[in-house]
Amino acid sequence: MMRQRVSRTDAGSQDSFLDIVTNIVGILIILVMVIGARVQSISIKPKEVSSPNLEKLMMEVVRLEDAIVASESELFELDEQGGQLSGTVADAGNARIHLATAVSAAKWEVEDQKQKVDKDKAERVEMATQRQQIKDEIEQCNLEAEGIAHAPQATKELLAYPTPVGRTVTGDELHFRLAAGRISYIPLTELFDRAKARTQRKSGGSLASMESRIETVGPILDYALDYVIEVQINRSAGQVYVRSREWVVKPARYDIGETLDDALARQSRFRSILAGVTPATTVTLWCYPDSFEEYRAVREELYRLGVSAACRPLPEGAPIGGSAEGSKSVAQ
Repeated sequence: MMRQRVSRTDAGSQDSFLDIVTNIVGILIILVMVIGARVQSISIKPKEVSSPNLEKLMMEVVRLEDAIVASESELFELDEQGGQLSGTVADAGNARIHLATAVSAAKWEVEDQKQKVDKDKAERVEMATQRQQIKDEIEQCNLEAEGIAHAPQATKELLAYPTPVGRTVTGDELHFRLAAGRISYIPLTELFDRAKARTQRKSGGSLASMESRIETVGPILDYALDYVIEVQINRSAGQVYVRSREWVVKPARYDIGETLDDALARQSRFRSILAGVTPATTVTLWCYPDSFEEYRAVREELYRLGVSAACRPLPEGAPIGGSAEGSKSVAQ
């Protein structure tokens, strides 16, 4: 009996629970349907904007559009101005180049004018200096003229040379060299004698076996002799000719010899050499340009001694020499 009661009680509890669930589901369905119906009945309407705000917005849009148009216009103008500015810059660059060229030309012209002015100024200064020198010389000449006019008259001996008559030297000849204001004896005869002895010694008695060549002898008294031996053979006549075709005298140094005062002294080498001259002897003076004053003094002394003199003027640096085809000295 007890088991049956329990079973009935449990079955009744389960039925009550199912009823509750069914009711709840039904209620939920009804709520869903109600809510769906209400949602369908709701109409979405746009929020109306008040007309004053809309006008302000429209005016702002118009103003912005105008600003955009104005900005585009300004940008176009700025672009055009930029192009014009570029052209102006290019023109300014060309103008600067032309200006720099003009400035350079102006500087050159100014410098040229300055040089001309300096040159003219220097010429004027030089002319003024020369004018002053001429004035000083004129004044000095006037003073000397006054001194000569008031000076006592003195008798001066003049050495008069006879009218020169040239003659070719054929006898003995002595040679002197005048250079650097000094006179020295050239032992030309002694040098030729030594050259002749040397040639005979080298020939060994057979002149036909000799050949033309250059020889040197000396020095003698500070002079050496270079000479060219020329051999000519005449086979048809069986003769051999040997001669000195050319010769050059070489001093040991340029300034050899005695000064003029020493040479004209009593115990000088110059006078000792002149002591053995004969009336037929001619003194040949080889003179360089730096010793013409000494040449005149020596010539006067030779004239006093009655010795014939011949002059051989030489250009500076020229050697003393001769050849078989050369000319002989001319004495006066």
